[in-house]
This record gives sequence, structure tokens and C-alpha cells, in this order.
Amino acid sequence: MVIYVASTAPYAGKTLTVLGLGQALSGKKLRYFKTLGNRPAPVKGTISDEDALLVAEALKLDQDPSTLCGLVLTQDVMVKALKEGLSGTKEEILAKARALENQAEILLASGFGTLYSGKFLGASNLELIKELAARVIVVVRFEGEFVVDYLLRAREELGERLKAVVINAIEEDVRPLYEDLVRPFLQREGFAILAEMPRDDILQAVSVAELRDFLGAQTLVAGREDRLVERFLIGGMQVDKAVTYFKKAPNFGVIVGGDRSDIQLAAIETGAVCLILTGGLYPNEIILAKAEEREVAVLVVPDDTYSTAQKVERLPLLTRLRHPKKLRRAFELTKRHFRKDVLEEILRG
Repeated sequence: MVIYVASTAPYAGKTLTVLGLGQALSGKKLRYFKTLGNRPAPVKGTISDEDALLVAEALKLDQDPSTLCGLVLTQDVMVKALKEGLSGTKEEILAKARALENQAEILLASGFGTLYSGKFLGASNLELIKELAARVIVVVRFEGEFVVDYLLRAREELGERLKAVVINAIEEDVRPLYEDLVRPFLQREGFAILAEMPRDDILQAVSVAELRDFLGAQTLVAGREDRLVERFLIGGMQVDKAVTYFKKAPNFGVIVGGDRSDIQLAAIETGAVCLILTGGLYPNEIILAKAEEREVAVLVVPDDTYSTAQKVERLPLLTRLRHPKKLRRAFELTKRHFRKDVLEEILRG
């Protein structure tokens, strides 16, 4: 049996869903397979996919890394596919998937991107799902009522293979919209809802190291690079107002001009995880000494505050679940919100 986790948009929560399924099905003999990998990671003399390796490690699967991914989209593969085309890609992926299916009671599978990703290789998620006769769970991030259009379209494409949906990252301020209108609509339309996952600050958090790499920042004080930043605040206000905001925010980082030593000091004193100093400006020695003392990371970027804030806003969608704190939270949330009756129905077919 193949259970395939797909989505209508990138970064919807496919890996989170796979982890939740793996946890719920821990009594079964499982294998995992990512059909197309988009995050190359070298391991044991081969190239695998970063998310696939995470799933195998987190679910404690006794599986050779070379079997975790059908095809890894390295730069060389991408260039060749776009310039010359690749032949036999779908057949190669299907052969690997079927070999794993024969070794397991359940093969958990997923791809990258959307249902249509991989089409240029002749191996889109949609094509592979049909070839594998997979039972499909579609994941969507709840970003408003229009997600019902995506799910209706997915059902048109998948037909009876679509067994359930996961509604992910529901913000509290739009929960009434979801509960009063969207959920009843989906239920009337006959969609089985496997889980309704709330937006979670820890899952959306980014580590200091991820932040540094993403921004290409210079590190003046390393702090603890594994610490998670759950909220970002912009230090463009008066100090007294800034302190009020800082005290209310959990595990926060501050984006602030390198010349605003008053805001920088206030952030350090109120428990900031990191400072992102903009404009390529360096702080004074007092700030650096205080940051060292409190283990607050200090990063410097050349961009202005507005541009930096825009970049940081995109980062939670791109960040991964590898951090131990995020993995624990992922398992807590999926255990709490996955519906056993819906999962049992998926297994019955």
C-alpha cells in the first residue's frame, strides 16, 4: 500500500504530515520515499534529499539512504533536464518505489512542490500517484476561503484516489472563518479531514544559524546559533514603546538600524535571541559586550531595515523541521490533531 502526501502549493506542510503519519502508523512496517528531491544532501557516498533523511531519522526507519529518493534535482540534473531532457525518469522512480513497497506494509511517499511539480521531467507527482495507485492525502495551508478551490481542483485530478485532506497552519484570527464556513463546506462536499493543524510559533521559528545563512549576514557575536527565533520585531520606535513590545514577545529577534544603540540595548536587556543590525553599521563596544554576556547573537546585514524585514518574512515558509525542538513540537501537534478514525478509513481503502 502506498500513501502519498501531496499539496496544491509549495511549503504547505507535507513533511509535517508525513511525520505525523509515521508516528500514527509506528506499529506497521514502514518505508519512506521522496519521489523527487529538491534539497540535495551528501550522505554515505551518495546524494539524497535533506527532508527525506530527516523523515528516516525521525521515524527511526532502517532504510539505506540511497533508497530514500527517486531522483535528486541537483544543479547538474536540472540543467541537463532543461537543456536536453532526461529519458526514463518516471520508470526509474517507479522501479525504486515499487521495490520499497514490496518491503513494507505501508510505503509513505511524497514529492516536492505541487501536484504538477516534476512535469518537465515526465514524472510529476500526479503522474506518479496514478502509476502507483496510491491513496492520497492533500495538504493545504489555510490562507483563506479560496483553499476550497484548490481542493476541489485536486479532487478533479485525483478522483477516488484522494482519501483525505490536512488543513495546516490555521491562524487564530481566521479560525472563525474556517470553522463557520470552510469546514462545513468541505464536509458537505464529502472531503474527509484528517487533521486541522493550528499555526504554531515553534514550527514557524527559525534558528539563528538559518537566519544568518539566509540573510548572508556577518556574525559579530555568535550567541547560541541553535536557539529559535519565534517572532521578529522592528526596532524603529521610541525606546519605552519598544520595551513594552519586547516584554510581550517570546523568543524574539529585533531588526534594527546599526546606529540605534538605545533599541539594541533594550532588546538585549529584555531577552532578545538575536539582533539583526541593518545598513552595514556596526554597534559600539558596550552593545557587543552586553550581547556576549547574555549570549545574544549579533548579525550585520548591508540592506536597510525594510528590505531585511521583507526577506525575514519569507523565511518561516522555507525553514525545515530538523531542529530537535521543532521535531518534538511536530510530533506533539500531529498526535493531538490527527483523527484516528479518518486514518483507519484511509487504510481500509
